[in-house]
Amino acid sequence: MPMRGVWFASASFALIALAGCDRNGNGAKTEQSSAENIAVALDVCANNGDALCRNEALTQLDSAARDALVAESASISDAGAALLVQNQNRWREATRIACGVVDANTTPDADQLGCLEARFRARAQEVREAVQEAGGYTFQRMELIDAAPVSQAMAASSGLGDEAPNAVVREIRFPRIDGRQTPAIQRFNDLVAQQPQFRLEDATNEAVDYRIAYAGPELISVRFDIASDTLGAAHGNATSKAVTVLMQDGRELTAADVFRAGSGWERFLTQRAVAEIARQFREDGFTPPERDVQESVTKPHLWLVTEQGLTILFPPYSYGAPYVMGGTEVTIPWTDLRPYLNPAAPAPIRPSA
Repeated sequence: MPMRGVWFASASFALIALAGCDRNGNGAKTEQSSAENIAVALDVCANNGDALCRNEALTQLDSAARDALVAESASISDAGAALLVQNQNRWREATRIACGVVDANTTPDADQLGCLEARFRARAQEVREAVQEAGGYTFQRMELIDAAPVSQAMAASSGLGDEAPNAVVREIRFPRIDGRQTPAIQRFNDLVAQQPQFRLEDATNEAVDYRIAYAGPELISVRFDIASDTLGAAHGNATSKAVTVLMQDGRELTAADVFRAGSGWERFLTQRAVAEIARQFREDGFTPPERDVQESVTKPHLWLVTEQGLTILFPPYSYGAPYVMGGTEVTIPWTDLRPYLNPAAPAPIRPSA
């Protein structure tokens, strides 16, 4: 235990040093954020670490993830590097619990080891995309990953009993623009940040993932896919949404930003979406009710802006179909939308001359 305490002290010191370099929010990259310092902050197994560190296969996979994160940190600020370290150490702790190793000093059994190796192997690949360059921005993946053991009371109340999983797991991811934190960038980061909707004690697994659909000087559009499942429930719940931020104004996109008032865009979107969804589900003999489709197509939080056109997201239940049919989406090219677009719309929506 004393040696483990030494590691926490040294890693915490390294993390604080990295974060402290950017206390003024200027997105700086200094010598203090060297690869060596980041590697030290990520090295859970220094000074013996926990029981997982005594397994050679896990330590090799952990090292692969650490090396990838050190490489990713080269293109981000000191503050961004500190967040990478925080994300990884939080992931590691949650993964141990999710695989059933509640006590950090307990040696994993064969089943637990198999679970850990699979997750560590996947993580070593996943972290290679922790930083993304798009539209002149450097996006860093933020992660709120936690796990809590499933108690006997949880297992009993869910009706799963001995079939209950080891843990309730939360995996929430969203983008953060790294670098100089201008008011516009800070506003974007605030608008796209995702928070848990459930407590771990609610016995509900929760996952949020994202994809950047478009990034440019005038707007950034991000798709979020959200899933949750409560232990013992008949099925989980899934939905999707878009967050599109006007960078100059620091606010979310509205219908007036895209379409001309009184142009009839609502009717056009509805008819186009009904026809496309009916085509998608032709073999099922399903045609969506126009009223349900219109309600969805007029909601900007379901509009994903891409270079090619407007993608309208239809989560389960949003277009009159039973849940088993899942969600769908419809993309309409900007050229087809041209008669309805606001001439002052931001790029890439704005009609070309």
